[in-house]
Amino acid sequence: MIKRRAKKTKNQTTPKQSSRSTAELVGGDKQTFLEHIYELRSRIVWVALTLIIGSAVGFQYHDFLVSIVIAPLHGEKLVYLTPGGGFSFIFTVCLYFGALLTIPVVIYHIYRFLQPVLGKTSRRLVAGIIFTSILLAASGVLFGYFVAVPAAIEFLSTFAGEAVTPNLTAESYLNFVVAYMVGLAALFQLPLLLYIFDYVKPFPPGSLWASQRFVIVGSFIAAAIITPTPDVVNQLIIAVPIIVMYQLGVAAVAMRHKAALRRTKTRTSKSRPGSAMVDVPAELVEERATLAATVATQPQRPTSSANITQSKQPTPKAIEVAKKPRRPIDGFVVKNKTLESPARPLVVPGGRPVDKAAARATSLQSMQLSRRVRSTDGFIAP
Repeated sequence: MIKRRAKKTKNQTTPKQSSRSTAELVGGDKQTFLEHIYELRSRIVWVALTLIIGSAVGFQYHDFLVSIVIAPLHGEKLVYLTPGGGFSFIFTVCLYFGALLTIPVVIYHIYRFLQPVLGKTSRRLVAGIIFTSILLAASGVLFGYFVAVPAAIEFLSTFAGEAVTPNLTAESYLNFVVAYMVGLAALFQLPLLLYIFDYVKPFPPGSLWASQRFVIVGSFIAAAIITPTPDVVNQLIIAVPIIVMYQLGVAAVAMRHKAALRRTKTRTSKSRPGSAMVDVPAELVEERATLAATVATQPQRPTSSANITQSKQPTPKAIEVAKKPRRPIDGFVVKNKTLESPARPLVVPGGRPVDKAAARATSLQSMQLSRRVRSTDGFIAP
């Protein structure tokens, strides 16, 4: 009785210990739904505080920020039409600066919130995607600031000619610049998106190259939607980077396919039994050679038409059925249709009658002559 009670207590304590160990391996006790909500609320509070602090810091250096924003104008002045237009312009610039500083904090808190669900490989993949996305977005913003925005402003300001004097308002100019920056930062994510789609479901080889015509047409349509004005220059400024980014994405996918093919080749070469040099004992080699010689020298059983015809004896029921007259397709009754007569001749396409049993015997003999015996060592015996 004491032993049985001890066994019961051991069985009752083991699942608790295993659950604790799994919880420790996961990284602590599992959180409830409300705890997840509280954690999400705290992270949102951190993001909001970062936005407020970044905007306050930007307000302290608003002169420097405004000079950076109006640098693509090359000395032209901005105007505002309302009494509070200047303050709203500076406040909006500082707010955008705080949002720019908040982006890394948002990415960090999202990563920390999803970290318990991700494994080691998923964490590395997500970290690489985030780093690549930041680099592509920064390159898009720099391209828009140094190339796209100055070219677009110069073209649009001189498009109407000397009869019209352009007076840009601060609010419209800021919206124009921000739209260009955000659009180019999003468009420069195209190589990363192609890589992610190929990682989830690989593209068929050559499909990306075949769809370039659709990408070119779609890039001009997207440029017409993204750009504030429907002129050709702005569309070219947006469409050409889309096409270039698509080519970079195709190159990245091709490099990934080559790397995957190289890995599969190395795995198959390592797993192939003949790839590694293995010392085979001499006794095993001699045994395989003798076995191959015995298989090759085995006498083959001769076959003839007489043996084939003797092996197939008709049954009484078949004799009765054969003695009955049959009516062919043309309607005439065939006479003298019995099994006592020799085998019926067959007419081949050449027009020569051939005995069925003899034809079967010759085909079987040709099959036996063309047969080859494969020995255990892999060589074909003569």
